[in-house]
Amino acid sequence: MIDDEVVLVLDHAPEFTDRYLELVEAADGDPGAPATFVELADYVAGLATALEQFRPALVHCLDAIEKVAQSSENAEELVVWSFFENLSPDDLRRLDLWLGPHTRSLLDEADHSPDS
Repeated sequence: MIDDEVVLVLDHAPEFTDRYLELVEAADGDPGAPATFVELADYVAGLATALEQFRPALVHCLDAIEKVAQSSENAEELVVWSFFENLSPDDLRRLDLWLGPHTRSLLDEADHSPDS
């Protein structure tokens, strides 16, 4: 019988299921909640490391976009229509936290904000 807490984790974090199944196989059955949470911690640490690995490059790219949005006479064409128009709505939502004020203003003026 799987612990309720493990079921809750698997229901809410389906991406973890493969790791959990590997743990089940290694334990020849239910590994129990503590071992599952140890494995979940390792999984989450790996995700956080991957996120941090790419964060500096992402920040630099969006800082460059902000500088162009702030200073270029071609800002709307380049930032809104060449750059953001080629990102999916999901990408726009993911990037929303890193947008600078000039970039956001351009997107709002073009009615192309992450919320639209």
